[in-house]
Order: sequence, then structure tokens, then C-alpha cells
Amino acid sequence: MTPQSTGTFDEELAALAADLRRLRIGRGKPSYRDLIARAERSRTGIQLSMATLSDAFNGKRLVRIDTLMALVRILRAYDEFGGEVPVPGHNAPELAPWRLRWQAVAALQSGPPAGEQPTAVATRAPAPAPAVSAYALRFRLVGHPGPVRHLAFPADGRQLAAAADGDAVLLWNTATGLPYKYRGRIEDLGPVAFAPDDSLMTVNNANTRSVSLWDPVLRTRSKTALERSHHEGIARLAHSPDGRLLVSVDTAGSALVWYAAGHVRVPTAFDGLPGRVTAIGFTSDGQVLALVDDSEGIRLWEVFGAQPLSAPLAGQPVDPDTAAFSPDGRVLATAGRDGSLLLRDTATGLPLAARPAPRSGRIGALAFSPDGLLLAVAADDGTVHLVDTADGRPAGPALTGHRQPVHAVAFSPDGALLATGSHDTTVLLYERRAAPVPAPADDSAPASGSGTVAARALAVLAGAGRPVALPPLACDGPLVRVVFSPDGRTLAVTTGSEQVLFRDALTGRPACEPITSPPVLPWGLLYAPDGRLFVTPAESSAVIPRDPGTARAAGEPLTGHSGPVMRLTLSADARLLATAGADGSLRLWETATGKRAGDRFPGHADDALGVALSPDGRHLVGAYRDGTVRVWDVLGPRDLTHSQVLRGHGGPVWSVAFSPDGGVLATACQDGAVRLWDPRTNKPLGDPLTGHGESVNDLVFTPDGGFLATVGADGTLRLWDPAAGRPVGEPLTGHSGSVYGMACSPDGSLLATVGEDGTLRRWVIGPR
Repeated sequence: MTPQSTGTFDEELAALAADLRRLRIGRGKPSYRDLIARAERSRTGIQLSMATLSDAFNGKRLVRIDTLMALVRILRAYDEFGGEVPVPGHNAPELAPWRLRWQAVAALQSGPPAGEQPTAVATRAPAPAPAVSAYALRFRLVGHPGPVRHLAFPADGRQLAAAADGDAVLLWNTATGLPYKYRGRIEDLGPVAFAPDDSLMTVNNANTRSVSLWDPVLRTRSKTALERSHHEGIARLAHSPDGRLLVSVDTAGSALVWYAAGHVRVPTAFDGLPGRVTAIGFTSDGQVLALVDDSEGIRLWEVFGAQPLSAPLAGQPVDPDTAAFSPDGRVLATAGRDGSLLLRDTATGLPLAARPAPRSGRIGALAFSPDGLLLAVAADDGTVHLVDTADGRPAGPALTGHRQPVHAVAFSPDGALLATGSHDTTVLLYERRAAPVPAPADDSAPASGSGTVAARALAVLAGAGRPVALPPLACDGPLVRVVFSPDGRTLAVTTGSEQVLFRDALTGRPACEPITSPPVLPWGLLYAPDGRLFVTPAESSAVIPRDPGTARAAGEPLTGHSGPVMRLTLSADARLLATAGADGSLRLWETATGKRAGDRFPGHADDALGVALSPDGRHLVGAYRDGTVRVWDVLGPRDLTHSQVLRGHGGPVWSVAFSPDGGVLATACQDGAVRLWDPRTNKPLGDPLTGHGESVNDLVFTPDGGFLATVGADGTLRLWDPAAGRPVGEPLTGHSGSVYGMACSPDGSLLATVGEDGTLRRWVIGPR
């Protein structure tokens, strides 16, 4: 459709008739008799006549709005080749522009009020508020050989393909954060896309401009008809919503359309478009729209019908390589060279929302959520902003997990996951947080059960912005370690009586039978992303993976230490498990096989009490009873007799952890201090964090890196701002003795603490 204008009634009626004729041509140009017969066969009650069709298509009069909607519905009951498809419902989204158009023409027919001139206004129904306001970091995917440029999800969202500089495409399991291994190495450099059958399409631009198809079951490679189809490297691939069409765009801005089945070329208007195609989008019915950058500005084109959809769009110095269409093709987002963002209605070309304030630096990528309510905006400062498409305002705080510019963003088809790829060679996989549960209307009503209390606490948090304590769970004897399951629903707790208990994270009810035999040491406890629980049995120097549902072994024991295992940690990609032993050494293990990954790392001291792996997998850190912290370069030349030694603590170092972005290393000591270190220089970051007064027993970063949480012998839980090096709020109290261990939920909303008093306490700190 052409945009609304301020012409006379006769001019606008003629333009509306022209749009109807274009729609008819784009649907195979059915005859009047065919349209009347199709209406009768549709069983929708629509009735059309020769006179009505003649008046509407020739602009003889303005037909009634119900007649116009009926005609458009029947025209859209044909595909672009004239084949019959289901008739859209009377409230179908594609009818909205026609309804608005009729209202504008009807207003001109009756005339504007005296003294007023008709104006063109972009009208959009108020968009509902996004169901969620933020995404929480789930996995940091490392191992890419260079900056990550392209990302793609299949229809089921169970995999993620990432293409990076260095001729490599890695395929990740989104449930576990582990990479898949193909029989042949995917050595491609270019965009990636998943076909409707979930086969993976990859592009090799550096060599033959070939497009390969990888079988999702056999994981074998075959070539496609797109081989050497473009004169330049392919910059974009996109499938239509119904999977029938595929569009490829090269770096010169030339676009080709293919039938997805067999990859046969479709003759289109793209062959003769002026300017450069810089973005591709599809309407919900599969109609292709092209964003063209020409000398006059941005122009939208309809492929089938060879007609422009709008006059040139002006008003923003657009970065031509950064634009995106909403899933239904009704909204266009463009980024300006000044870092600004503009949302437009593709039917009218007019802005939908107020222009957001310019951001610092260039926008590197844009992606709409599947429901079109959110827009992910990647910036060159390493942040990703979520924008509410209804009003252009931020939908929650920026995601700050990357340290360098972000080049790619992608939502999973169900919107549950958001992936970001950066120049820092990592991919961050975020998971959508559940919407807060509103508080009951009567605040004085008593809570019935922990689930209700949890819901009320979340509501209080949303309103007050401070941590909320859930009811404590009492157990017999001291509790030492606590961890969350990968889905955040279950807490595993070790006891001083050498058992492992399982509790529902919100209700506190037992989640499954405890592990009581053989006895388990209380220090080493860890969930893997695949759900296995790693425990350290008593009277043994091994680590045993177990199925928490059955308490049975779920893999071979990991043996190699000459004394008890004190602490466990996983690498960011979950492929390696690191252990710290009372024999003073650290070891690495392959989680999939249970085999050792190299030799042991000696600490030259008794008791390795803590262990951490940097998110990029490069550094292994051990914390020791003699007050030292030792750092090894895992990826460098193996010289296990030498390590960087961090000194400054005045007693045993009980715990060590990296921030999610790897920029900070935190250590907790018996001397009551928490120290922050720069992993690049191994030097302190500011003064020690003091406040506990007594031994600091454990610490953990929230998944977004916004908080550092610590617990100590003084019975308190404290929150710190690691960037500023200062406390956040007052200490949280509740334990009646020393707090031994703590954990943070995968979504960052809940902290769990256990201690000497035998209670498990949970603290709602809320979505960040």
C-alpha cells in the first residue's frame, strides 16, 4: 500500500483503487467471476457482486468499510501465484492498514472541520506491555576463533549456530551450553540460517561464495544451487515464515529469491531494483519486503508485483547495514549513524514511536522478538539494549556481559532465549525471566504456604527494589554447601551428617529423595547443565556424577587426587570440570567422558580450598590455606611448575570466583576481607572490601555481574557493587551462626545461603 497523504478525496479514492488493483495483480490477478466464486466457496458469509468489484477497483465510489474488508480478505485468499489459501479472519493483522486507509479517505469525503487542514498521522493500536522486562544470562559460549558475526536458531530453539571470523561455525546445544560436533568441520565464514527442516545453511564467502546444507541428523554436508549465484559474498539469508521462499543478499546489495525446496530461482523485481538492498523482511503471509538505499533515501519494495510500497523514507541519517523488520513485516527499525533508533510503520512510512535518544556510538545489530514487542539493539560499547516497540523506551536495564562491540543478536523462535555475539569472540545466551507475580489485593491477608509468600515477596521487591527474605527451612545439623539446579527450580544442599538434601527453590518442599549412601563430603557439590550432580564421597579422593532423581551413578568416578576434594567448578562451556584437593593440587576433567584433561596443577601448599576457571577458559585459579591465590595460563605453554601468585590475604582463602565477563577475580579470606583483582595484570582493583569483620566463607557473582554476594562467620549476607567497590544496602541477617555456603539462581533473582544453624535461607534480589 502507498502511504497516507493529504490529497483531495478524489485523489485518495483513486490511490486506494490503485492499491486494490496492485493487490489483485500480486495475487495472480483473479477475474471478477473467480473472486465472486471464491467468496461463495469460503463459507465466511462474504458476498461480492460485479458492480461492487467494478466500483472498488476503478474508484467509482467509496464502498462501505465492511465491503472493502471482505474484498481484501478474498484477495488475500490467493497466494502470489494465484493458488488458493485460507481466507484471513476478519481481525487479521494484515487488514489493519486497509481499515485505517478507508477511515482516512472517509474523513476526506466528509471534509475536515472549518479552518483545519487534514494531517497524516501514523496510527497504531497501543501495544501491550512486554511480558518480560529483562533476560538473565544462562550460558557464556566460548571457543570461537574470532569475532562472532552471525547467529541463527532453528524452529525448535534447541540449537544455536554462530559464525565467527577465522572460518568456523560452531553449533551449540541451548539446553546444556555444550557444542555439537559434526563429522566434518564447518569451515565457513558468512551468514548462517536454519531451513524449515532444521538443516543448517552456511556460507563460505572467502572461497567460492558457496552455500552448504548440513543434514541435522547425519551432520553431513551437501552443496546447494546457490553456489556462485552471486558475484559478491553473501551477506544475508532469510526464509519466509511458511518456509517456501529463501532470500539471499550479497555485499553489493543484490538480492535473489529462491524456492526453498530445491533452491530454484524465482524471477522477481529484485533483479532491476535501483539502489542497494540492505535488509530483508517478510510479512506474515510471506510477502517479501526489501529495504533499498538509493540516492533519494530508504525505499520499501514489494517483490511480487514489482511495486514500491512507499515513497522514499527520510528523517534519519540511516546506517544502511543496520535495519530490521518485525516478524509480521509491519514495523521497520533503522539505526542512524549518530546511534539513534527509529521505528516506522511499513504501510505508511511514518514513525510509530517517539525517536529514542541517541546512544553512544554505532548500533551494530538489531533483532525483533517473535511477538514484535521487544527490539534488541546491540551497541559498539558491548551493551545490548531492549526497547519496547510500542513507545521506543528501554524495557529494562541494558545487558552488559560483553567487553567489546556486539555484532549479532538473535531471539529464539519462541522468544525464550536471546543470543548475542561479540568482537570479544564470545556468545552470551540469555534466558527470558518469568513475569513477576502480582501481590494479592488485600495485603493484610495471611500467606498460605511458601509459594504464596514467594509471590508476595517478588511483588514487594518489584515495588521497593530491595532484597526480600523467604521463610527459612530448618534441617538437622549444620548445612555446608548449596547449589541451584540448571533450571533454578531445585536446591541441593550438603549437610554436616554427610548427606545431600533436595528442596524446591520456592516452596521449600522436598524435591526428591536425599542421597544418604554412600556418605558424601560436604565441601564439593556442583550441578552440570545436563542435570547431573557432581558430589565428593566420604573416605574417597574421587568425584562421582549422580542422577539426583535416582541417586545412582551417572558416569565414571573422577579419580586422581590423593586426598579429599574440597571444591568443584565448571568452565563456561561446561566441557571441563576443575577440582581443588586437600593434596594441594588442582585438576581438570572432561565432563562428557570423565577423563583427565592434562596433568595436575600443583599448588606448593597444603589444601587447595577453592578453584575457578575464567569465562574465556584461559586461566585456572586456585585458593590455598597458606593465604595465596595462584593463577595458571591453561591455554599457554604448559609449565605446571610456575604460576602467578597473588598475595595480600592474611589467612586461608576459602573461595574464589570470576565475574561473568571475566573482568574481575574475587577472593574471600578468613581475615575478613574480600579482594578484587584484575585478571589481565594480576593486580588488586582498589582496596579490599571489608565489613564482615570475621571470616568470609563464600562468595558468588550474580549472572549479570551487577552484584557480588558474600557470606561470613558473622552470620550475614552482604551485597557489593564490584564496579564501584562498595556495599549495596545493609547487611542481610537471619542466620544465628556462621554462614558457610551460598549460591545464586541461574536467572539472578534468588540467593540461597546455608550455615551452622542448620537453616537454608532464600533471598529474593529480583531481576536485574
